[in-house]
Amino acid sequence: MGFDIYVRFFLGFAFTIGLIGVVYWVARRYAGRLGIVRPHAAGRLSVTGQISLDPRRRVMLVRCDEREHLLLLGPNNDLLIDSSTGTSSFQSALKAAGAAAEPATDEPKETGEQA
Repeated sequence: MGFDIYVRFFLGFAFTIGLIGVVYWVARRYAGRLGIVRPHAAGRLSVTGQISLDPRRRVMLVRCDEREHLLLLGPNNDLLIDSSTGTSSFQSALKAAGAAAEPATDEPKETGEQA
């Protein structure tokens, strides 16, 4: 057993540890772009969903308390697209949409006939 075996072992071990470090760095750097989001402790703010439009821009749906905010995130600016109260279910959203579509007047309709 010569000294070269120990050198080869050390170089192989250093290469493996370095490779693991590079994979860890790439995963941390590009995790958001790949759709991998680390779970956080339960709090007031949460990311409900996100879609990458291209390598530089993405759309995120963020929930804070009972409000949802749709954000367009880019390298130069961020834009709030929509902000609304979060609906808990499809039925409550349907009721809210139906209530908004009904007329607000209580006056009787005229038939067009004159007496």
